[in-house]
Amino acid sequence: MSDYTFITTEENFLLQEALQKNKKQLTKFGLIGLCLMLVAAVIPQIYLYTHNEQGNADESLLSFKNIWFWVWIISFIIALIFALIKVTDIRYWALKKDLVALQKATLQAPMEAVYVENNDTQTNISIMLDNRKKKLFYWMRGVLEGYRAGQEVEIVYARYSRVIISINKK
Repeated sequence: MSDYTFITTEENFLLQEALQKNKKQLTKFGLIGLCLMLVAAVIPQIYLYTHNEQGNADESLLSFKNIWFWVWIISFIIALIFALIKVTDIRYWALKKDLVALQKATLQAPMEAVYVENNDTQTNISIMLDNRKKKLFYWMRGVLEGYRAGQEVEIVYARYSRVIISINKK
């Protein structure tokens, strides 16, 4: 790897576009979490209050009047949102850090593996570094055609998010 250099204006716009895509994904996950919370909070209440007496229902652990019910629901939703973020590999916070630092680096190495993810909106590339560590880099502009494992590539990427700004075969 080389030293870090400054990102150009065009590269900055590419990172901002990737940030917008990640922001939409985060918003979608937040709305999914909110909907699930409403469903998980309402359905037990309907069942509880239609099948039990008012006093017994109010004392139940599944009652909306019980603080532990809300602790459980909110914990479940937060865990679900973070699981969705981890599974889809959102780079939102790292991209924000890159847009502040404005640093990029260049790397030349053979590709270990190429993965297409997130409904063909992102290509992940695994690179084996000289010190035998694997690093994952992200092409945020869809499917990266014509790149296969074992090919030598030169990658220009953002420092913190490892989002690929440009990639060339060697």
